[in-house]
Amino acid sequence: MAGFSSLDNLISNVSNSAKFFRADWNKLHATAGTVIAGTWQCLAGGAGNPLANAALGGTTLIPQTMYDFTTAVASGGIQHGGNVATDWTGYKVILNASGYSGAATSCPSVLMLVDLLQVIPLANANLTVATQTYKTAETCTMAIATDLVTYATDIPTFTPVSYSGGTVPTGVSNAGTIYWTVRQSATTSKLATTLQNAIAGTTIDMTGADSTITVTQAVRLPRYQDGAGVMQFMAVGATAGTGGTGTFQHTYTNAAGTASKVTPTSPTLPTNTAVSPLLNIPYSGTGAGKYGPFMPLASVDTGTRRLENLIVASAGVTTGVYWTGLCKPLLTLPLTVVGVAAERDLVNQIASMPKVYDGACLTWMLYTQVAVPNNTAYYGHIDLGWS
Repeated sequence: MAGFSSLDNLISNVSNSAKFFRADWNKLHATAGTVIAGTWQCLAGGAGNPLANAALGGTTLIPQTMYDFTTAVASGGIQHGGNVATDWTGYKVILNASGYSGAATSCPSVLMLVDLLQVIPLANANLTVATQTYKTAETCTMAIATDLVTYATDIPTFTPVSYSGGTVPTGVSNAGTIYWTVRQSATTSKLATTLQNAIAGTTIDMTGADSTITVTQAVRLPRYQDGAGVMQFMAVGATAGTGGTGTFQHTYTNAAGTASKVTPTSPTLPTNTAVSPLLNIPYSGTGAGKYGPFMPLASVDTGTRRLENLIVASAGVTTGVYWTGLCKPLLTLPLTVVGVAAERDLVNQIASMPKVYDGACLTWMLYTQVAVPNNTAYYGHIDLGWS
């Protein structure tokens, strides 16, 4: 158990058992350009504490799984006190959160805390008028002699994958069981049965006939694997988009497991802003083709398990480095007045005590109702507890 059964249980665990962690953060909202009023930004790529996410300009179209403990590629996640369960299946809950900015014209604004699950970098070559396929599934081979899985793309360590088709070696299942990769080279990985084993480097010993077979490998989400409540968004990465007002559309697998769902075209598809500052969500704002931080889902869909394709129509983005993200929203925190801290009690307010799963990559999104100057700083903290 990681939550609380009563207020007495909460007080006992937090006060008597010291099952409490305070996480402070201090981030810049952008690295170039003034933010337009009424738009959203993602602070994952901003400088400060935690460090900027280093995966936002990486290999294009390949999903990068996000954890707070990632060291090979900094994830930019707020450190929240390590794991609760030894097998990385536990969670903490958020008790309190605060935010503050003393910069001129930084408020009113709204902060939204999300668990960033996956990042898929997009260079301008992926943003022309075309359909691009995300590398979420591909044919691979399993070699019994070396215990290696070989594929065409560079899949990072700790990526959850599952297999279907073919006859797999003893020790591996092709019935949707999730494994975690331990990268060996740009095209090979070994497999671990749990995230805990992957972190420890304990991998599967494949047995059976000494031969190589072919199956299909599918990349999974690290948390919220059923996709419930998982939202899609796009953001400007290392280079602002300086051409084209094209529309964006995804095909995706929804939380019910139905593939080939599409972003609805009515009333209109999300539309790119031709010139956006870094970290901006380029279809956010007011007017036709403008939305909040997330791309709309098809009717009755409640989340996203996997992104499949990106479809860019009209005029593409001729210059720019963007990225697609999948995240789980956790809380919102309105900042109403410059120089006055906002605080939210998440024990007594409904919905209360959002879960923060082991390994969660916590980052903030920012909505601003004013034109915010370049590199404006925001600061705050999160209080977490567990039983």
